Amino acid sequence: RRGIARLHRRMASVRGAQLRWARSGRLSSHRGLSSVIPRRILSIEQTGDPLVATGVDRVVESLPGIGPKALARQASTPFRLSPKFMKEYSSKKAPFGFNGLGELVYHRTYSRVREDGENEDWHDTVQRVVEGTFNMQKGWLQSSGLGWDESKKQIEAEEMFDRIFNFKFLPPGRGLWAMGSQLTEDRGVYAALNNCAFVSTKTRPSKKVSEPFCFLMDASMLGVGVGFDTEASKQNIHVLLPDEKNKEIFVVPDSREGWVQALGLLLDSFFIPGSKAMDFDFSKIRPRGTPIKGFGGVASGSGVLEDLLNDVRNILQTVAKENSILSMTNIVDIMNMIGCCVIAGNVRRTAEIAFGPPTSSEYLNLKNYEENPERAAYGWASNNSVYAELGMDYKDICERIRDNGEPGFAWLDNMKKFSRMNGVEDNKDARALGGNPCLEQTLESYELCCLVETFPHNHESIEDFEKTLESAFLYAKTVTLGKTHWDTTNKVM
Repeated sequence: RRGIARLHRRMASVRGAQLRWARSGRLSSHRGLSSVIPRRILSIEQTGDPLVATGVDRVVESLPGIGPKALARQASTPFRLSPKFMKEYSSKKAPFGFNGLGELVYHRTYSRVREDGENEDWHDTVQRVVEGTFNMQKGWLQSSGLGWDESKKQIEAEEMFDRIFNFKFLPPGRGLWAMGSQLTEDRGVYAALNNCAFVSTKTRPSKKVSEPFCFLMDASMLGVGVGFDTEASKQNIHVLLPDEKNKEIFVVPDSREGWVQALGLLLDSFFIPGSKAMDFDFSKIRPRGTPIKGFGGVASGSGVLEDLLNDVRNILQTVAKENSILSMTNIVDIMNMIGCCVIAGNVRRTAEIAFGPPTSSEYLNLKNYEENPERAAYGWASNNSVYAELGMDYKDICERIRDNGEPGFAWLDNMKKFSRMNGVEDNKDARALGGNPCLEQTLESYELCCLVETFPHNHESIEDFEKTLESAFLYAKTVTLGKTHWDTTNKVM
């Protein structure tokens, strides 16, 4: 994923600066850009526009909820950029950088197939993204009774288009791929617009042990990178052998949801007492190479899912036969195997980060493939970090870092106390439990974050750059208007 991110940044002619928003509206500084941005709180009364107001999250909470499939269809008529405006860009050469490498990355990764069967050109992609963004705004504003000024929004949209087209800022790769596509316009799968998430494996009353694993798989299949912890290993969760004499066969639906459900059923059979053993029928899954209309790309076939379920079954059967409990190794193994399954599929990519205790030799040795040679096949699927403690002895961990670059350090106490790296202890992130795979955003369990990337060197003046920040901010805040298909995530937001 780091390689993909580096290539993504090279689409522009200079290195840029990223801004990442948690879905709750917090801004995370990246590469020092927070010193450039004025920390102003803008109200609707001041701006005249609820989408520009910094307090938009509070507005959302006070208005009727908008279901995950409704935003795009709530607009009276879909928003479209004017044909006259688009005509001047249809033949304009896009300023890709790095002697053609940027254009190569774009066509390989972000150009979708149009309705005429041809792949998008850069102006097509930017048009789809901008129209999808303003269509979300239009649906939200109209359904909330806040009105819609078509002429004003057309100007804002044209401004956003020009700044994306000329690489003054970019939505994330998730946005370039999904925004304005069937996935968001028709199916309302707005989770796919977000870059990353975090989930704690710690179980709660009425929650299944399988839920964090299913969340990671579902999110990963939408291109969302996920961080996770190993807290469930502290809860003495017994792994049980299901009833092999009384098996249940599950016909796996040919969908993302069906794959996730299959994993959940298998996990539940080892954690819920009295469960039947699970077998799976993969006959409905489309063959490898078949085009996927909604998400895009091509099907991977059932083989990677079969491998995942067999591998997870083997792990849990071994633990159950030893009359043992779910361990840190088991948790990370299963999460990593899910990541391998997702990577093996079509255009999807996955990113994971695991968090564990700094004093556990079991956790610290997860990437010691001399001691755990079987993990070499899947252990690469996550970056591994420790919840570092202030004043701890770093020597042992630093020796490991010298060997292979891991584990990394995450000071969770500081992450909770300081919402910005400015020395002011404000405890705004007191509920945070981890972060995203790149660890520049602090997150609660089941929380999402989205980003934009700006390119200061592609601007003629600070005033020009500030206008770009407005467009970039507007894109990122628009993403937060769309609810996800995860109730737990929506509640956190």
